[in-house]
Amino acid sequence: MEQLHPNYTKTDMTKEQFFYAYKELAKTTEQHVLLESGRTGKLCIAGVDPLVTLKSTQANSLEFEWRDGTKELQEGDPLDLLCAFVQTMKMDNVSELPDFQGGAIGFISYDYARSYEPIPTIAVDDLETPDVYFYLFDRWAVLDLETETVYFMTLPGRGLDVSEVESEWLKAAEVGFGKRAAESDGYEIDYSRPENVEVSVTGPQFEQMVRDVQRFIANKEVNQVNLTVRQSKELSADPLSMYEALRSFNPSPYMASIGAKEFAVVSGSPELLLKKRGTELSTRPIGGTRPRGASVIEDEAFEQDLLSDEKEKGEHIMLVEQEIEDFGQVCMPETVETDEFMVVERYSHVMHLVSNVRGTAAPDLSNAAIIRGVFPGGSITGSPKLRTMEIIEELEPTRRGLYTGSIGWIGFTGDMDLNIVIRTAYIKDGIAHIQAGAGLVADSDPKAEYVESLNKARALWQAKEMAEAIR
Repeated sequence: MEQLHPNYTKTDMTKEQFFYAYKELAKTTEQHVLLESGRTGKLCIAGVDPLVTLKSTQANSLEFEWRDGTKELQEGDPLDLLCAFVQTMKMDNVSELPDFQGGAIGFISYDYARSYEPIPTIAVDDLETPDVYFYLFDRWAVLDLETETVYFMTLPGRGLDVSEVESEWLKAAEVGFGKRAAESDGYEIDYSRPENVEVSVTGPQFEQMVRDVQRFIANKEVNQVNLTVRQSKELSADPLSMYEALRSFNPSPYMASIGAKEFAVVSGSPELLLKKRGTELSTRPIGGTRPRGASVIEDEAFEQDLLSDEKEKGEHIMLVEQEIEDFGQVCMPETVETDEFMVVERYSHVMHLVSNVRGTAAPDLSNAAIIRGVFPGGSITGSPKLRTMEIIEELEPTRRGLYTGSIGWIGFTGDMDLNIVIRTAYIKDGIAHIQAGAGLVADSDPKAEYVESLNKARALWQAKEMAEAIR
């Protein structure tokens, strides 16, 4: 039987050339996406001008909007419909190609969980974020960071010349990279917390929310709850320039830039929700944080303090147990294991405790069913998951939307990669919304947790200020 796979060609390209080619090409359309591995990862993926946009803005439905303007609305669970559509283009895995060999790229909103969990409707849906939003491209590019080889790919059977895609990208890389020095030359910026930011909850309100959570914990309803604060402020720069600034000083494993007609996304998340390769599933829960030190000695002191903090370790163990429980629903019995436990990973501003949980996917489960089994991530809800989601709905005044949902890809080969959305700006109607929170336990300090929640958004605000200064 003839193998079905993308048409492709390859050439040498650095990560910076790849980014500036994407930035140049993104100027030609409102719809584009870039997924970058900021550190420890292997791939960068980009597409502009999708063949079809798949989005869920109504309950229990998925809209297909094709490049020519044709629209079709299908009834049913949007994630089931999305994954089924991707599988209609099922392709064989080509060993020479990177892991992403085409598929749907986009996000699942935190509020998608309402479609299958009995969460009350209390919080205000002021941003009206789609529950599911993905692009499927007939032309895309993937950079292998280890070899600095970029692969240009096209859908088979559509008469597309992959050499034209390569030529377009190489020209854009030359033009975009040439503009780089002039755009980023000679500015200084104040990295303090921005002024005049609108918050979803004030300090006193958040402190009461913490006390409410501690009452639920005392009543043994929950062990831990993650509560958040949304900060909002006008953005006067191009969102892609904000992303460019963020990647320059705060590279994270799961960077993302999404351009859409109604919104934009600037994201630098560190945490994996779900990775699927063949039948193997894995996730990397993060819990426990310290700042980076100003010197090697101070850095090591912070690491030792983190590793010896019983509260941080206890919270982390709860998160790992939650992920093991979730994987138990979608994996073969006795295959779930923790193959890394409480290792310290360093980022530009902070260090975290991280573990790795893996297992073998149960047979006959669709990708949509696997995603639902682990979504949303336990590290940003709490434990037990459903009760904490009910409490979040009761205490947080606005719906989370994209925040603590997932950005990533679902591939033609059946593989997928999905992160947990934190450290992210959702930009709509000229306003940047940045949300961050804290895992609350019985002995949490209400004032300190509010300050921590605001501070976690600082890197995104720095990126905003940098982009506006360059402009």
